Amino acid sequence: MSDFTKIEERKYDYWIFIIVLFALSLFMVCWFGPVSEYSGHDYYFNIRRFDVLIEALKSYNYPIYIDYNALEGYGYFTKGFYPDLIILPFATLAILIGTIPAYNVMIFTMTFLCGVFTYKAVNTVLKNIFAASISAILYTFSAYHLFDWYNRAALGESLSFTFLPIVFLGLYHIINGDYHKWYILTVGYSLLIYTHLLSSVLTLLTLALIVVLSYKPLLKEPKRIAYLLLAAFVTLPIVGSYIFPMLEQMASNTFYYNVKENITGQTKLGLTDLGWGALSGIVYPKTQNMAGVGPLLIILAILRLFIRKEITTSIKLADFFVFIAIILLIIASGIFPWGRLPLGFIQFPWRLYEFIIFFLAIGGTYYLSVILRNRKQYIIASVGIITFTLTVFVVNNNNYKNWQELAKSDAPHWFTGVASVENEYYLGGLEYLPVKVPSYNFIHERGDSISVQKHETKILNFTRDRGVASMEVEVASSDILELPLVYYKGYKASFNKDELSVGESDNGLVQVIVNKSGRVEVYYVPTTIQQVSWYITLISSLIFIIYIYLSARAHNNRKLYDR
Repeated sequence: MSDFTKIEERKYDYWIFIIVLFALSLFMVCWFGPVSEYSGHDYYFNIRRFDVLIEALKSYNYPIYIDYNALEGYGYFTKGFYPDLIILPFATLAILIGTIPAYNVMIFTMTFLCGVFTYKAVNTVLKNIFAASISAILYTFSAYHLFDWYNRAALGESLSFTFLPIVFLGLYHIINGDYHKWYILTVGYSLLIYTHLLSSVLTLLTLALIVVLSYKPLLKEPKRIAYLLLAAFVTLPIVGSYIFPMLEQMASNTFYYNVKENITGQTKLGLTDLGWGALSGIVYPKTQNMAGVGPLLIILAILRLFIRKEITTSIKLADFFVFIAIILLIIASGIFPWGRLPLGFIQFPWRLYEFIIFFLAIGGTYYLSVILRNRKQYIIASVGIITFTLTVFVVNNNNYKNWQELAKSDAPHWFTGVASVENEYYLGGLEYLPVKVPSYNFIHERGDSISVQKHETKILNFTRDRGVASMEVEVASSDILELPLVYYKGYKASFNKDELSVGESDNGLVQVIVNKSGRVEVYYVPTTIQQVSWYITLISSLIFIIYIYLSARAHNNRKLYDR
């Protein structure tokens, strides 16, 4: 077969993969139906984020930090702890087509891109179209990814699947490839941070594990270490618009997440959990809503026992990926002392399934490619794996709907779609309330009122309008007003257009001191760090893009010169 024929065949195979990936992504969204029909655990919380972003765009008030309507108007600092840059294009689309259709478009688009990025990364590393295509399908449509999209409706973690392959490719280039492409790691990790902070932390731990196990090439060429540090250094200002305001808010107060119980020791995977996880996608337990690796990836990993050929560099890489997956599976299990380590913010060690599946998919599909002997066998294997994926869709969908029906019957107040004290206002545990706030029940019981310390003080014409609380105050002497607003750094107040001092009350609410009668307005103003961080991100991103462009052009010129 001529080189030209091989090239044409590779292009043909790639476009077949793209068509199959597109069809599977579309079928997944259509088969599972509108996400609103069987709302997953965090669905209403993320839809709320989506709607707040849509309203901010409509009113030309982006970026927005406070969800002013949350907690019966008390407000919640959602944006500071949950980045929205990746969902921003889909929120813009929602202005035209509506929230639910745009949300489904987002699921389809990010699922499709997940497959494309995985294919590009694996094919670059292993130079094997079959392994790249099949690993992309198995990773993108894994039972755990479906579980994240639908059962848990964990938007951030679901989206993080899309960018993990880019991070992996960037690290590969630094450790064992063209280290001049270090910027790929920065691109991938920046997108990951703008997607989901917890996944970014777990990715960092996974990258650290890979770096430690890959010390030989790094020590052999120490400049690779320098490029690794460079990638980390450049990432920081690019993600500044999210990281810096978050750190500022975290340092400004103590929140419920600071004192939350470390439940990781209770949620790590036992032997029974691992066993059911090995069957997920095909069989699920009747008493527990969960997902895991699934049987096919385990079978593909076992194929290594049947490879008797010469151990090539690619096989060694596949072995390394499977080894990483096994280590991560052990870490996620009951063997690892999660409860004794300061990692309570992780909450669920089984979040590591995202990484375990990624590495097993790459290693296992490469083993399969080595064992298969001709194109006919490749086609049969591909059809078999696509059929398996469709089966996972059906089984997972049935399991998802079954659990949601049970949940609806057991706790119907969680599925009304209307935020209330009965469903914790759909705010995911309210971890970012200041600890001074007694509870979210306190907010409900307190109501939409302004507390004063002196009975002769009168509050008149209290109104709210897009985050601005206004009132007329009549006082006989100086008094302290406690407003129905949760305190976060950034709140300002004015009295007859003169600035007032704003503080946090003993109940974690906004309080102001008023010395005489007049008109008081309280509103949230982005802090200096919040404002400056956007300029840091914009300028550093622009410089970074210019660098990538010039670097790519220089690389192409070198290739032309070498010819």
